[in-house]
Parts: sequence; C-alpha cells; structure tokens
Amino acid sequence: MPTRRLSEFVQALRGAGLRISPDEAGQAMDAAALVGYARRQRFHDALAVTLVKQQQDRPPFEETFARFFEAEDSRVDPSGDMEPAMPAPAADPASAQTPEEQQAEALLASTPEQLQQRMAEAAAEMDFTQMEVITQQGLYSRRLLMNMGMGAVDDRVLQLDQGNPSQQARAEQLRQWRARVREQAAGQVRRQFLLHGAGKGRALREQTLRAVPFRDLREFRDVQALVRKMARRLASLHQRRMKTSRRGMLDARRTMVASIRHDGVPAKLFWRRRPPRKTRVMVICDVSSSVSDAARFLLQFLYAMNDVLPRVRSFAFASRFDEITDDFSRYSPEVAVGQVLDRLSGSGTDYAEMFRAFQARCERELDAHTTVIILGDARNNYLPDGAETLQAISRRVKQVWWLNPESRGRWNSGDAVMDRYLPHCRLARQCATLNDLERVVDSLLGALD
Repeated sequence: MPTRRLSEFVQALRGAGLRISPDEAGQAMDAAALVGYARRQRFHDALAVTLVKQQQDRPPFEETFARFFEAEDSRVDPSGDMEPAMPAPAADPASAQTPEEQQAEALLASTPEQLQQRMAEAAAEMDFTQMEVITQQGLYSRRLLMNMGMGAVDDRVLQLDQGNPSQQARAEQLRQWRARVREQAAGQVRRQFLLHGAGKGRALREQTLRAVPFRDLREFRDVQALVRKMARRLASLHQRRMKTSRRGMLDARRTMVASIRHDGVPAKLFWRRRPPRKTRVMVICDVSSSVSDAARFLLQFLYAMNDVLPRVRSFAFASRFDEITDDFSRYSPEVAVGQVLDRLSGSGTDYAEMFRAFQARCERELDAHTTVIILGDARNNYLPDGAETLQAISRRVKQVWWLNPESRGRWNSGDAVMDRYLPHCRLARQCATLNDLERVVDSLLGALD
C-alpha cells in the first residue's frame, strides 16, 4: 500500500478527533509495512496499537478504518437497453471516429468491474484531503468523472443528439447510463468527504465560532461543547506546565553528592521542589444587558477549568451586587449562569457601589495571594466612578485584571470611564470573542504559577 494512502488515513483519523503526532504516524507506517497488507485483521491491529492511545479513541478509529478501507459495493449495471457494448451506427464506423469518440466508446464498452476499476484508479490520482465544506462534493465529483474520461461521453451525447432518430435514441440511452455513473461517482466522493472533509468542516466551524463576538454566539448550536473543549485543551496544557514548574530547578549539590557512590556519574537527579502557592481568584462580572453574553462565557470557561484553577469566588452585579459562587457548586456552569442572569441582570450599573460592596464583603481575603478579575464595559451611567475604592483594593491584592468586551476605541466613549480604572489595573484587555477569552485565561494560568 502506498505511503500516501496511509498518510491520508492518518489525516482522516485526525479529522475524527484523534491526536496523532508525526512520530506516531511514522511508527504506524513502519508497523504496517512489517505485518503487510494481505491479512486485514493483522493490518488493522498494527495500526490500532500504534495510533490508538486512549479508550475513547477506539470507536472513532474503528469507524474511520471501516470507512477508509471498505470495499466498493456499488456497481453500474449497463444492462438491457443500456448495453454499453452496443455498436455504433453503421454510418459512423470506428475507422472514421476521432480519438475522443473512440475513448467514449471504449468507456461505454467497459464491464461493470472494468468501470469500477477505472473509477478507483481515477480517484487514486485525486487528493480528497483538501475537501473542507460539503458544497465541494459536486466539484470533486465532476473532477472524478473527467479523470475517468467522461468528458468524451458528454461530447458523444451532444453529437448523437444532432443526428437521425436512431442516433437520438442512442443519445437518450447514454444519458441514462451517464446519470447512473454520476450517481456512483457522487457516492465515492461522499464517502471521501465523510473521511476527510467532515473533520475539516468541524475545525473550520470552530475556527469561525472562536472569532464571533459574544453577543452573536448564542445564535449558534454546540457553542457550549466548544467552550468545554477549549477549556479541556487549555487545562491539559497547563497541567503539563505545572508538572514541570513544581519539579523546580536542579539541586546540583544533592545530585553531585549522590553521584559519588556511582564513581561520579549522576545516576539520579535531585530537584529543588517549589512550595505550593496559596492563590485565590475572585471574578466580578457585569451582567447588565450590554455585556451579559461576555460574562456568560467567562464564567463557563473558568468553571470548566476547576481542575487547574484555584478555588474561584464569583460575583455579579448590574443594578445590585451579589456573590454567585454557590450557584456553581450546586448546578452545572450552563444552568448556574442562566440562573444568575435571570436574578441579577438588568440596567443601571453602579461601579462605585459594586467596589464598595465587594471590599466590605471580602476585605479579609484581599491579600498578596489574591487575583481580582473584573469583566465589564466601565459604563457607569454618569454616576460616581469609585476609582478610589478600586485603588484601595489594588494595593492589597496581587493583581487586578480588567476584561472589557468593547473595542479599545470605545473604552472612554459616552458614559464609559475606563481611563479612571486603568491606573489601578495590572492588565486590561479586550475580551469580545472566545479567542480573546482563551488568551486571557492562558495568561492568567501562567501568572498564577
């Protein structure tokens, strides 16, 4: 089996959600070459051993393997009036035919098995891995038919349509035969799209959703699944960082002392382990109508990462301020966010009152181990801004981060007073899409190490 074919299979597995490194793909190809391709089960097992790393990867592997290596069952049956070997009209002897006409007649004279083989050979010359969206299937079907030589059949049909009644009858027979071949080609392309295009289509959709403003995301399906997927990926990445970070620096003295018993060879390495850090995260979200969607996704993202984040205390405010931590301990993030928005969302935000209420409730916990994250547009309805209270909070905690869903050009427009809060924030960023949110949380995880 050509290496290209196995490479396409690996790409199909990646499209189905399996994570396969180039080194693992190389090992699979070596294993396949070692066991050979004649015995299907041994070939299957060799690929499974090298490419399936987790039990959850087994079902998509089996489904992709079956689809990719399945034998073609469909056949074109040119029987009855559609007999492909029907001779050309006497007025059109083979010796007088053009090369294109001869190609058409050769294709029409093929047996079902020969036609199937020709389609398989034409498909082998094409790169189906570039299919990304479902609308490309028609284009690839046309290319497959052209590679088979069906263009000559199209020309032959047009030529016969201009002839006598018997030739026109022949043209109608060929049109029916051609329709069946096109249907078979479409099936071949459809199977290839399920292998290669569906995964890319999901990736393209996810890429698009990541860039959609929060205010428009609720119109799309499967957004919650994407948020959880992004959170898991980021959590997995951070867990690897934490493992390296906790190991600490090399303890050269202990390593050298231990190497004496091995003639100076450092057979065992010793590390200076870091003591665990007592970090806290407090999140304050403006859930007024203008920014409630951003708050929804920030809270869902943070609580989907509870395995790597320290305990998060959450607060929300619009016309009034309240702690919402217990909502997330009782319900799933999606349900909890919905309840919070129903209870607290509205208009009339008062940032000064929010800062005072937060300081009064959490004063004992505001210390050098605390990170405060504020999500809001800083639109204070022309009320007092309360910047002096934020300054007092900032002096007591490790850092204050401000996430603003609006573009920077609007941070100080109208009733927005972002410039009054910026001096007291260690970091202030726009956070209007899932891409922005992922970058912010990634930076947060690094800052908490």
